[in-house]
Amino acid sequence: MKLLLCLLMLCSFGAKAQTDLKFDKFLVDCEDKWIAIQIDSLQYYYGYVYMDNSAGLTFSLDGAFSINFASNYVKMKVNKLKVRIAPNKVMAAEIPKDRYKELAIIPVPDWLKFYRTDDQNIDRLFRWGHTYNKWGNAEKALKFLKMVKSKDKKYPGLDREFYYAYNGKKRELLASFYLGEALADVSEARQTNCELYKSLVFKQTNANELKQAEEMYYYAIKECTDETAKADMAYNIAFKYYKLLNKKKLQQWKNEVFRWIVPNDSYAERVEKMTSSLN
Repeated sequence: MKLLLCLLMLCSFGAKAQTDLKFDKFLVDCEDKWIAIQIDSLQYYYGYVYMDNSAGLTFSLDGAFSINFASNYVKMKVNKLKVRIAPNKVMAAEIPKDRYKELAIIPVPDWLKFYRTDDQNIDRLFRWGHTYNKWGNAEKALKFLKMVKSKDKKYPGLDREFYYAYNGKKRELLASFYLGEALADVSEARQTNCELYKSLVFKQTNANELKQAEEMYYYAIKECTDETAKADMAYNIAFKYYKLLNKKKLQQWKNEVFRWIVPNDSYAERVEKMTSSLN
């Protein structure tokens, strides 16, 4: 895992001529693609890149493979994991479709439907605007942010993203110092406060106010950056549906729990046990 993180954050390798892999794409340009990231001259990690509306651009590591003397892909076992993609200079290669069978993968993973929505979803549009801002591409960021604005001018965080896109990070920080909260033109209720959100969701679930708890969760994950807190909120809602013996809703919120990357994830383990128990 440490090696993978180093690859995604710090370095990349060039492709060798004897392979059919072309390392010519930045990760931000690899959405909805199976890609390979080089480990050494003939060994590679492979996985799928997708945009999670709530968590951002993500690399789902599926495995690793080597290339033998006959130019065949030979699978190697590694632990599957998800990595949020931060801005970096790693160059990835799109895996040719005629190689999918060798890696036992399909064009669109079954699990993607839990995270991928239509391209006009406002959360998805905002997440792309935010992502391109982080990668320093203001032109693309503004394209998506303007689409968000046409749908909801008060979307949480939208003003800050516009300011960032138009002015750049240094000027944003300077303006923040002088202008304070006026910069974003948002109310106090829109500020990130993960502990408050967690407390509200917990109280609402205990009071059987599940509709309100779900609405609060979906609002909170737009503002809260702590993935452990997000998993905690999703788990509390899932646990309530488990107690109500609601299989369908439990499955829905199990998927939300699995959305988040949490170290030593006991939430995922517990929600799996709940699902097995109801089944």
